[in-house]
Amino acid sequence: MLSPPSSYSNGQCVDPLTIVQYNLYYTNPNLTPFLDYLEKNEIDLVVLQETAPWHGDRFMELIDKYPYQFGGTPGLGYPSGQMVISKQPLNLKAQNTPAGHYMISGVWQSSEHRPVSLYTAHPPSPRSEQLWHERNALIGSLERLSDYSPYADTLIIGDFNLSANTKRFTDVYQDYHTAPLQSWPREIKGLPIPSFSRIAIDHLWIRNTESPSLFICKREVLSQFSGSDHSAVVTYLSKKD
Repeated sequence: MLSPPSSYSNGQCVDPLTIVQYNLYYTNPNLTPFLDYLEKNEIDLVVLQETAPWHGDRFMELIDKYPYQFGGTPGLGYPSGQMVISKQPLNLKAQNTPAGHYMISGVWQSSEHRPVSLYTAHPPSPRSEQLWHERNALIGSLERLSDYSPYADTLIIGDFNLSANTKRFTDVYQDYHTAPLQSWPREIKGLPIPSFSRIAIDHLWIRNTESPSLFICKREVLSQFSGSDHSAVVTYLSKKD
């Protein structure tokens, strides 16, 4: 099956909320271009996977612009390698699964009058039968957790290690809208992989229960950063009546 494209557009983005997600790769030595991008652009929410402690220290350089951060504090660390930073207030918590993987859930105060339920996870890569079961169990647990979302808008974000070219992908989160993009692998052991061979595993789903609702008006792969086998992805959310 063909991988999804590197960009998606669904009408004009009017005063959008902007979300960037990125699997940094634990040994990524070159965060400076990505930090510069976040500094120079108006990004509302950043969701990160495979965040090493020294990566978290670098993100502290952006504390003035992104004063709300989840991950990196004593006793919390980076749950399953995850970190979330935001221009707007966050009220998040980490929940452990029986297999030892963490889901992050809570509230992103995207505007004064419009809180959003936010759920993030990084299910394991299914490199063995056991990890395959653990990945699927975590995806199911997050779906059940998000069923209790108290707000009109619900976001699920992360590197799900689940290709959009599979039946399981079409079966999960059926009440949500998504727009998968090819983001992995950029390279394998330093060898570049052509874009047409990549698959979509870095996902964002959104669900709305009332109007006006947020919708995905645009998604793009950000291919300018190196050091990770993933591309960063930017998503623009706009309102519709």
